[in-house]
Amino acid sequence: MGDIRVNTVKTDTLQGSSGTTVSLAAGHTPAGFVPAGGILQTLHSESTSSVSSTSTSYADTGFNLSITPSSTSSKILIYFEFGNYFFGSSASTEVGAAYKFVRDSTDIKAFEDSNGYTIKDERSANTYWNVFRVGLTHLDSPSTTSAVNYKLQYARKIGGTLTIKGVTKIILQEIAG
Repeated sequence: MGDIRVNTVKTDTLQGSSGTTVSLAAGHTPAGFVPAGGILQTLHSESTSSVSSTSTSYADTGFNLSITPSSTSSKILIYFEFGNYFFGSSASTEVGAAYKFVRDSTDIKAFEDSNGYTIKDERSANTYWNVFRVGLTHLDSPSTTSAVNYKLQYARKIGGTLTIKGVTKIILQEIAG
């Protein structure tokens, strides 16, 4: 049988003439098709705002970004990158902080070791600044097609003042399920 050319084909079922596989000619992809694991959308935000805390309880940093998944089977790859600054004015030997991701009002990932720290440093100066560039990532399964908001929370665990400053980057990617 020769080639049949049409502009639009409307059907309820597409079935292979033999077996269970329907193939496209090499180099062709159906429009709008994204295989499982493919990126459906990417959102990005940057801020140069600065926030500080001396609290040992988790608090919102103010850094957040919302995304609306296109399918309940989608996963969201979350990436936050920021400058972590410690400041203190005593000869205490340790400073430490903990960070976590929150989806809307639900804790989804705490980045803590067995002692509750994401970052811990020892020092000996009476007045000090310690600076670390931090990148945190997590793959979430929100199971919704409603908008979800991802935010970063922080807590100073020991010593001094914890500050996030410099450029803070947030990237959210929807991954096809």
